[in-house]
Amino acid sequence: MPKSFLSIAWLAGLAFLIAGCSSSQGSAPSSTNTVSSDSQVNTIIQKSCYQCHSTGGSAPWYAAVSPTYLAANSARGVLNFSDWQTYDAQKKSEALKDIEASVNGESMPPGDYTALDHSARLTDDEKQALVKWASQPAMPAH
Repeated sequence: MPKSFLSIAWLAGLAFLIAGCSSSQGSAPSSTNTVSSDSQVNTIIQKSCYQCHSTGGSAPWYAAVSPTYLAANSARGVLNFSDWQTYDAQKKSEALKDIEASVNGESMPPGDYTALDHSARLTDDEKQALVKWASQPAMPAH
């Protein structure tokens, strides 16, 4: 291969990496878009769930290749924390039951995603906090 082609390919790869790293900063939930009155729960959800379950989420470039993250648009259709405040009590209650079951069953966050994005992994204490929060009755939207 000619040297110029290799140089262009190397520069294109470098640009891709830089663009991916700069886009890995997911949007934090705004104070008006909090999910829980418990700041610990909000922090956990922001760190481990928002990448796939919010319209402001953006995974690191290396995690965006996991099959689970590639289906993130469908994940947002199932549960979108950006829209949490618009959910009625029944929808919140159903979502909380699903969250509790998913965290207890260790299907969320998915293993193929956390294998690439270690920051999304839940500690045992974080799992406990989410399950405790999710087992509470849903508050009506306001």
